[in-house]
Amino acid sequence: MPHVIKRPGVIEGTALAVFLALVHTVNDAITAILGALLPTLQVRFDAGPSLLAIMVAVWWIASSVTQPLLGALAEDLGLRLIGALGVLFAAIFLSLVGVAPSLVVVFFLIVVGGIGSAALHPVGTTVAGGPTVRNRALGVGFFTAGGMIGFALGPVLILYLIAELGTDVTPWLMIPGVLLAGAVYVLLPEWEPHGRRPIRDLISLDLLRGPVGMLAIAGSLTSLAFITFTSSVPLWLVREHGRATDDPLIGWTLAAFSLAAGLGALTGGVLAPRLGRRTVMVGSLSTAPIPLLAVLALDPGSVAFFAATFLAGVLVYASNPVKVVVAQDLAPHAPAAASGTILGVTAGIAGLLYVGLGRLQELAGLTAGMAMGFAMVIPAGAVAMAVLLRHPEAAR
Repeated sequence: MPHVIKRPGVIEGTALAVFLALVHTVNDAITAILGALLPTLQVRFDAGPSLLAIMVAVWWIASSVTQPLLGALAEDLGLRLIGALGVLFAAIFLSLVGVAPSLVVVFFLIVVGGIGSAALHPVGTTVAGGPTVRNRALGVGFFTAGGMIGFALGPVLILYLIAELGTDVTPWLMIPGVLLAGAVYVLLPEWEPHGRRPIRDLISLDLLRGPVGMLAIAGSLTSLAFITFTSSVPLWLVREHGRATDDPLIGWTLAAFSLAAGLGALTGGVLAPRLGRRTVMVGSLSTAPIPLLAVLALDPGSVAFFAATFLAGVLVYASNPVKVVVAQDLAPHAPAAASGTILGVTAGIAGLLYVGLGRLQELAGLTAGMAMGFAMVIPAGAVAMAVLLRHPEAAR
């Protein structure tokens, strides 16, 4: 079993949780570079909505679908090794997107960097949601919140640096990630690995066939709403409201949404033991469409616009740590792979769905396509309800 500590880490307890949140913050700050640079890349390479949607889909697939495999590989080779390599690859390759000379290079960088980012997530959630943690949902929520803080601050920092210094500054953003990659390998505990398995055994289709697979469907639809906001709102502000491609409003809107998502993850972790996992998951997903759709009707930059953006972020992400813990409970033999399935396969499927949504945006209009993406949280809540009703032991 992976949840056996072979060597204690240099830091433990609260310090370890804070460190993992910091690593996730830095990692996800650099992963936000694609969303922040989409308007710039659109102008530089004269890319249309469909090509941009494909770019977003490739990123989400590379950074997500590989997570179950990387989680299983971490259980075989060691969590801290795979986690450290993931942070290193994400930092180096994604920081170079701003200076990529062609679309081919952009796609190469986001694929390799995305795979690197994917490696951290099953490792971090396995450590943060381990059996020694009193409130596992809160532990995962804390780790998730760190990522959302990075995802929030990343666009603001990147757009500011580009506005002041140009896109040539982006390679310098790799430095914090490179340093933290070394710290991950040195400071994290070493967990007893399974021992090496054949590649075919690392890919467990049983996870997708059972209740974890159903949770992955719910997560995919939720992720589609999240991707729609983070990828389409910048284009919507530029095309529908005449904002400049480096307008600070773009960064602050993404920051407000992502910070709220981090708060939502913490809120979900706190409330799940008190109200029940089913109430938190289904309740947040069923009410999220209200502020999401309100964003499209409000004046960008107004107080009401940011209030709706913030509430949308909270409700969309409140269910995320709960889904991870439920999946781990439903697959106790492979918790890292289960975490990777919920965090990874879901985003990968959502990335594919976003390609279709991009086509819909071309045919029906950007705003109508965004509304359809936001509405996907409704069936997500229905699927989550079905899983928890069938497995009440996981809904406690």
